[in-house]
Amino acid sequence: MSQWKFDNIVAKTFTKHARQHIPNYDLVIDKCTDMCNWHLKKDDRIIDVGSATGETLQRLYQAGFTNLTGVDASQDMLAYCDKNIARYIHSNKFPDELFNAVLCNWTLHFIEEKEKYLIDIYRNLNDNGIFILSEKTSLNPTSIKFYHEWKYSQGASWDEIAAKEQAVKDIMYIKDPKWYMDTLSQIGFRDIQIIDASWCFTTFMCVK
Repeated sequence: MSQWKFDNIVAKTFTKHARQHIPNYDLVIDKCTDMCNWHLKKDDRIIDVGSATGETLQRLYQAGFTNLTGVDASQDMLAYCDKNIARYIHSNKFPDELFNAVLCNWTLHFIEEKEKYLIDIYRNLNDNGIFILSEKTSLNPTSIKFYHEWKYSQGASWDEIAAKEQAVKDIMYIKDPKWYMDTLSQIGFRDIQIIDASWCFTTFMCVK
């Protein structure tokens, strides 16, 4: 299998693929929606970084949020988004605009200069705004073993699992949970907490 790309082939079945390869995929999206419901007004500005084909934005829209933005580096992924519910930006950079909430799930591990991107997020987040970040945070062999067994239990074949592991090996830049906790704190985020974790993946929430 060649290097992983978020192209039209992946975009066609992305949500199904995500459910087979990302532990707690739906649960994390639901938690994002719950946190937005708790902290925000319905017309507050929310951006989903790495919005892919728009599953998170769909859930937020269904929850009544009306000021939604998605940003993604893949035009193929954005082509499958519902343009009636949100505004979409094709870019690999964070837009220079202010938001009340930033969601960045399963995206930053594809970005090598993570700290710079996190600083851009902090700079463009309103005071008291919330930031939720989900990342792959471990390559520990034991965790990987159970992660792969979980994938298999969700319907991925062993050949698919092995091929995906090779395809993303050189384009994922993994940091451990301590790095994220320390870096978020150094940038200036506060009330940093882990709100979800499963095999090799961690979700952080913090406030500016």
